[in-house]
Amino acid sequence: MLSPKYIFHPHRGYPLFFTLHIKPNLILNQKEFRTLIDKYLAGNASVEEEQLLLNFFDSFQSGKEWNEDAFGAKQQLENKMLSRLQNAVTQTNSNNRKIFSIPMFKYVAAAAIFLAAICSIFYYSINRQTKKAFAVNKPAITHDVNPGGNKATLTLSNGSTYVLDSAKNGIVAKSGKVNIKKEKDGQIIYTADGDHTTTDEVAYNTMSTKAGGQYQVLLADGTKVWLNSSSSLKYPTTFKGNQRSVELTGEAYFEVAKNAAMPFIVKVNDMQVKVLGTHFNIMAYADEAAVKTTLLEGSVKLSIGQTSNILKPGQQGVVNRNGQIKIVEVDAEQAVAWKNGYFEFDRSNIQEIMSQLSRWYDTKVTYEGKVPDDEFVGRIERSVKLSQVLHILELSHVHFKIENKNIIVTP
Repeated sequence: MLSPKYIFHPHRGYPLFFTLHIKPNLILNQKEFRTLIDKYLAGNASVEEEQLLLNFFDSFQSGKEWNEDAFGAKQQLENKMLSRLQNAVTQTNSNNRKIFSIPMFKYVAAAAIFLAAICSIFYYSINRQTKKAFAVNKPAITHDVNPGGNKATLTLSNGSTYVLDSAKNGIVAKSGKVNIKKEKDGQIIYTADGDHTTTDEVAYNTMSTKAGGQYQVLLADGTKVWLNSSSSLKYPTTFKGNQRSVELTGEAYFEVAKNAAMPFIVKVNDMQVKVLGTHFNIMAYADEAAVKTTLLEGSVKLSIGQTSNILKPGQQGVVNRNGQIKIVEVDAEQAVAWKNGYFEFDRSNIQEIMSQLSRWYDTKVTYEGKVPDDEFVGRIERSVKLSQVLHILELSHVHFKIENKNIIVTP
């Protein structure tokens, strides 16, 4: 079978877009392509043919928008292709654990659309006025939720608070001799205003995000921190002494400035992550079963009580509620997909996915009936509306309704 590393992207009004980039040795006519699809679905494709199919899908994209008539015809063809692939997957996995790879569904659908376009069954609407008319006439989604954005609250040591998403760019506040400046790209920067004296009292600030928010902060030592939704970071406005220490709840990605004389320590409940200079992600939400520290570059030392472990790049330290540390090999880039603007799933179940969606779209989740046990693989942009994400997930055996910012999951 093909590797589950497929990628799909939601975009604008319709949740998927593809841009055609055919590589020099990647020319398939209709007959060859259909034969290749048939062999793959029957399980008779060779390794080389499977790779050719994957390369074709990876190179196939199209950023055009459909007009209303073409959209309806396209939907019919897409549904037929999805039904065909789903039946094949169900048959081949009847005695095994079900894995419904949504991106594979969509790649086949995309290929079907491509072939149909070659045969002139569909046509593009590329005239600006036609696009505007389609946008006006397209039925509005009555229940939908916008994606999160750069929203956070900054609390100073004296108790003063600043809502960063509504604050003007520039100097937001001063803490002693440190300027706190807001940049236009959703980032707070701490810079020294003159010389610091050793008698200056260390002041602590806290940046916090609610559901649907994210923010960045450049600490006084040059360390960059990306804060995910429903998270908070407590840190000093300047670092002194023999270590740099911050406290985290929720999730954050760190790019720590190197300073061998002052180790950087992240405190998460009873756990400590100690580094000199490295890139890593910590996911420590209270409603998750474990705290996960994923290393991308350098090395970190995880400590809880008298137990400690050293992580290498590509490893994840998983600390369960009993304080036990487990080291596993992972795709580190998946752990920081949120920071790069994506949801990324690798055989994730629906509960794991809905936890991410509820935090980013600031929604609640309710399950009706049996919770689907399918697994999902793929990548979705975090910049799209909730309905577009759910539309993609519905291509498997799961359905959704959105009611007053509540996602109802049904079989």
